This record gives sequence, structure tokens and C-alpha cells, in this order.
Amino acid sequence: GVELVLDPVDVEAEGVRALFYAGMPHQGKPTRVFAWYGAPDTPPGTKLPAMVLVHGGGGTAFAEWVRLWTGRGYAALAMDTCGCVPRGEYGKWERHPDGGPAGWGGFDQADQPPGDQWPYHAVSAVVLGHSLLHSFPEVDPERIGLTGISWGGYLTCITAGVDRRFVFAAPVYGCGFLGENSAWLDTFTGMGPEKTARWLELWDPPVYLKNAAMPMLWVNGTNDFAYPMDSW
Repeated sequence: GVELVLDPVDVEAEGVRALFYAGMPHQGKPTRVFAWYGAPDTPPGTKLPAMVLVHGGGGTAFAEWVRLWTGRGYAALAMDTCGCVPRGEYGKWERHPDGGPAGWGGFDQADQPPGDQWPYHAVSAVVLGHSLLHSFPEVDPERIGLTGISWGGYLTCITAGVDRRFVFAAPVYGCGFLGENSAWLDTFTGMGPEKTARWLELWDPPVYLKNAAMPMLWVNGTNDFAYPMDSW
């Protein structure tokens, strides 16, 4: 199970519920993950399909994304993967005191233990959010899908290989093989070969994608600056 943290959340948006749930420990301290949750009104006993929504770089949990899916008849959960709450402005969201490591990529964290690096915490937030959906009585646990955009597409790729409970995954503008061609080649050069090799061994999606068993829908552009077509 996943602990639903019942502390008051002083963030509000129409048609959705703000909540925190327990994340993985970071540097020995507990963490909390902020999320929006929504579900359409249905008769008692109805079991809804559901979606887990993973934001991209500079983003946070987006209430409007949840409302998009609830308007289609789904329950939906959108979490923040960088220890923030959706208050502030794009790329500069307010960090909360119990958040995990900041994004994106965690390249500057490559020397730290894997469990203290951003990709570990971000993927864990997605997996734990999925488990939280399983605990809601209105959600059909056999009909939960996963989608993410940009860095969220990257996280979707990893999550598809480590959480095979999802019935499908749809990475949008995201893929793996980032060491072969991606927007981060200069970053890897600056990190040096040893750190780069460690990061790729830990966090490049192909390490995990081979374990994905669900249907996947890849939505990518032919000229995406971050995830070029040859890597996809």
C-alpha cells in the first residue's frame, strides 16, 4: 500500500483534489509527493478506467491535464516529480520541505547513491502513484494506463519496464539511447566518460524497456530537439 498523507494541502483547483502521498526516502529522510486526483461522477459501484500522467521538463502536476481525462470518463492522477507544488511559474515552481531531489535528469547527482538521484525518485513517484490509484474503490485496477510528455515520456519508458501492472504506456516526445544521440550529448561530454557510463547504466531507458510487456504507443516528432528520430 501507499500512505496517503492527510496533512492539509493549501493548493486548490476546480474539479480535482490536491493530495500528498509518501515517496521514497531521500538522504535518509522521508519524502512526500504532491498530486492532483480527479474522477468523473459515476453511480456507486462503478469501476473507472484510470490514467497516470507524468509531466515534462519545467512542469509540475497539472490540474487541467487531470480534467482533460476526467472529461473523457477516466479517473486520473498527475504528480509532481521534482519535490514541488504547483504554485509559482513554469520552471520555477515552489519546492516543499519534504520533497525529493530536484530535476531534471539528475546529471549533477551522478556521484550519489542511486536511491538519492532524481530518476530513481521520479520513477518511484510514478509507481507509487499507480499503487495509490489501486487503493481507490472507484478505480478498476485492471484498466490503468500511463502517459508522460518529454522528460515525462522518458520516465514513462523506464516505468513501463519496472511496473508491469500498467495495461499500456504512451511515451510522448521521449525515448532512450540518450548517449547515442540526444539533447544531452554536451552534458555527457562535460561529465566525462566514467560518470556518463554510470548514468547511462542506471538511467537510460533501454536498460528497462526490454522488460516492458504492455502495448506501447510512441508519439514523437520527426525533428524533436531532445529525442532525435535515430534514438527513438
